[in-house]
Formats: sequence, structure tokens, C-alpha cells
Amino acid sequence: MILGTVRAKIIANTTLILLIIALATLYTGLASSELARSVAILFRNNLLTENISKILDQTETGLTGYLTTKSSDALKDYIMYSTRLAEEARNLNREIRADDSLLLQRDLAGLIDSYLRDTEASVTAKRGRDVEAYTMYYESSERAAELSRFLIGRMEEIFMSGSLKAFSAFNSRIPAVLASNAVLVLAAALMSFMLLVRYSYKLTSPLSRLAEAARAVGRGEYDHALPRPESRDEIATTTAAFSSMQKSIKEAFEELKSKSEVEKRLMEERLHVLDMDHKLKNAELLALQTQINPHFLFNTLSAGMQLALAEGADRTGDFLENLAAFIRYVLKPPSRLVRISDEIECVERYIWLLRLRFRERFGFEVSADKEIMEVEIPALMLQPLVENAVAHGLRDREEGGRVLVSARRIDGEAVLSVEDTGEGMSAEEIERILREGSENESLQGAGIGLRNVIRRLSLVTGGRGRIEIESSPGKGTAVRIHLPVGDETR
Repeated sequence: MILGTVRAKIIANTTLILLIIALATLYTGLASSELARSVAILFRNNLLTENISKILDQTETGLTGYLTTKSSDALKDYIMYSTRLAEEARNLNREIRADDSLLLQRDLAGLIDSYLRDTEASVTAKRGRDVEAYTMYYESSERAAELSRFLIGRMEEIFMSGSLKAFSAFNSRIPAVLASNAVLVLAAALMSFMLLVRYSYKLTSPLSRLAEAARAVGRGEYDHALPRPESRDEIATTTAAFSSMQKSIKEAFEELKSKSEVEKRLMEERLHVLDMDHKLKNAELLALQTQINPHFLFNTLSAGMQLALAEGADRTGDFLENLAAFIRYVLKPPSRLVRISDEIECVERYIWLLRLRFRERFGFEVSADKEIMEVEIPALMLQPLVENAVAHGLRDREEGGRVLVSARRIDGEAVLSVEDTGEGMSAEEIERILREGSENESLQGAGIGLRNVIRRLSLVTGGRGRIEIESSPGKGTAVRIHLPVGDETR
């Protein structure tokens, strides 16, 4: 552990506080253990002498009952209690010690041994019907019993006196123990408080200055000065790192500011170029439309239709009429808004032309809800999808292919759907078409009409319209256009 670190300071101060508290607790524990030792001695000695006195009385009762009645039960009691008395006597001191209570225990042990010998001899004489012998031994045992009781009483007085003296001595020290313990606890508390205040200030003061510097950097004041660290701990390291970071941020901000000015000029130039490019594309489109000259085309188709009717070619006249109406609808600006009814009419004319071409090879079905016929949508949404379904979905079908066109109101949306029973597409193809339809790149390859519809729907509706494609290989394709009813194009 490195000296001078915040961790080392915290550990050192905590150790000091715990040491003071441990000393106070140890002192109290030692003082309390002395009282417990005195009380334990008192109880142990009293218990020993009390047990000996009790068993002595029981042994004497059993002996007297046997000698007077020669009862077998009394003899059993005597044998049991005399055995227990001998066991308790073995716990008495039998050595010469410089202690009054221990010397009394030695004398008591000798008297009990003598008592037990006399009682045993008395029982033996009783069995032999030697009245004079058992009477003599019985009287001798009674004298030993009386002396034993006298010694037991004396021992209890000595034990009680010694224990009371020890307790009195300890009791006289209790106020001093409590006072010293209170002083130690108070000193530990005061020292702990002082250490906490001191080191909390030393820890929080530089952190507060560092936090203020961080707030200044957040406000954009990158020149806010940081005080020099007073120590070499983790806070000083953090302060140095923050100072370095502050300098780096300032330099990066200046560099970013310089780059932003350059990028601003580049963006202005790029916008100018885009504007010029947009104007150029509009000019090219205008030139292309001028070359086509729609009015000339309309007039030519109308003249052909009148000629066909005059010659009795009604079917040719219908063909020219539908083709003229379809071309007139298609050549109008594709970004315009039209009613769903106009889109349905355009699709029906286109399907009429397809049936003229493919005859009964494919089947077509158109259905629409009347309540959404007046809803406005971007032009040319359905016809490219029908064309895409025939050109790509049904191109390999000789017969039996079907194209279903519908316009429904579902959950507050106008849902335009074009479904075919063609070859279908894989999930990867669907993902690629949706992605390319949302990108600003030139459209190439198959499915241009579908991609064009996706792109124009997003641009004209501001992203509020969406397209779903449901398909799988060999199971046909369903393309659905979802438009919010009422506010979808404004």
C-alpha cells in the first residue's frame, strides 16, 4: 500500500479509532471478568459443600433405617448414597496448602473417609448380629458426621467471607471503572469526530474545486484555473488529468471551430452546385417534354380515332381513345396530387390496353371502396405496380396469371394494393428494392417502376406514406401502399 494515498489515510485513521475503542472495551472486560471469577468461586465452593452435606444426611438416614429395621431398601439407599459421598469427597483438597479453606477441605476429606469406614463396619457387624460392635461403630460414625457438618459450616463461612470481600473490593472499583470507561469512549468519539472532520475537509475541498472547474468547462470556460494540489494522492492525480483534459478540450474546440468555418464555406458552395444541377435537370426535362409536344400527339391520336370510327373500326377507335386518355394522364407532372378515382380510371385504361395485347392470357380484377374515391394521393402510384407485376411477375406464365388491384379504407388509412400470382421474390430482393427506393441514386435494372413509386411516395407525402411488400418465391407478390386518410399529402 502506497503511503500518502487516500486509501492509506482512511485505513490509518480507522485503525486508530478502532484501537481506542478496543482498549476501552478490553479494560471493561478485564474488570468484569474479576467479578465473574469471584462469583464463580463462591458458587463452586458452595455447591460442593452443599452437595456433601446433603448426601451425608441421606447416607446417615439410610444407615439408621437399616440398623433399626434391617430393611433391604434402606440398605440399598445407604450403599447408593455412601458411594456418591465417596465420589464427592474425592473432589476435596487432600494436600497441605497455606490456605484456611483448603486445609479445612483436607480435614473434611479425612473425616468423611473415617465416617464411611465406620458406617461400613457397622453394617458388617449388623449382618453378623454383633450388637455391641455395630453400636460402637455407629456412634463413632455419628461423631464423624457431626464434625463433618461443623467443618462444612466453617468452610461456608470462610468461602462467603472471602467472596464478599472480593465482591466488595470490586464494587468499590466500579465507579472508577465506569468513569474511566466513559472517558475512553468519549475520547474515542471526540477523536473520531475530529479525524472525520479533518479528513473529510481534506478530501472534499479539492473535489469541490475540481467540480467547480468541471462546471466551468461545461459552460465553455476552458481557461478556468485549477489550484495546485497540496498532496500526491489520487485526488492530485485526478486534478492533473482533468487539467490535461481541459487543455486538450480547448485545443480540440479551437480546431473544431476552425474546421466548422471551412465546412460552412464548403456547404455553401455545395448548395450552390446542387441548385445549379437542379436547374440543369429541370431544363433537360423541359427540353424533353418540348420535343414530345403532347398537343401534337393528342391531336394525332384523336384524328386516328375519328378515322377509325368513320371506317367502322370501332375496336380500333376504342384502342386509340384509351391510349390517348392514358398518355394524357401519364404526361402530366408525376408530383401532382390526384384522386384515387382518377388512379383507378388510369389503371382500368391501362388494363384495357393490356387485355388487347395479351387477350385471355392473364386475368385482371379492380375493386375500390366508394368512401375513399375522393382521397388525394400522388399520381401514378398504381399503374407502375400493375406494369411491374405483368412485366416481371407474370412474364414466364403462358396462362392463368392474375393481377388484383384494390383500394380499401383500413384503420384510418387508404390502402392501395396490387397483387399478382407470379414468380414472387425472395426476402433479400425485397430488402434490396426497399433500400434502393429510399436512396438518392439513379434507378437501373428490373423493378424500376416499383422503386420509383417508393421514392416518389416518400418525397411527395413527406415520409407519411409507406409501402409494404409481401412475397416469397413461387407464391406471387403483394405490394400495399398505406396513406393516412385526410392529412396524408398536406
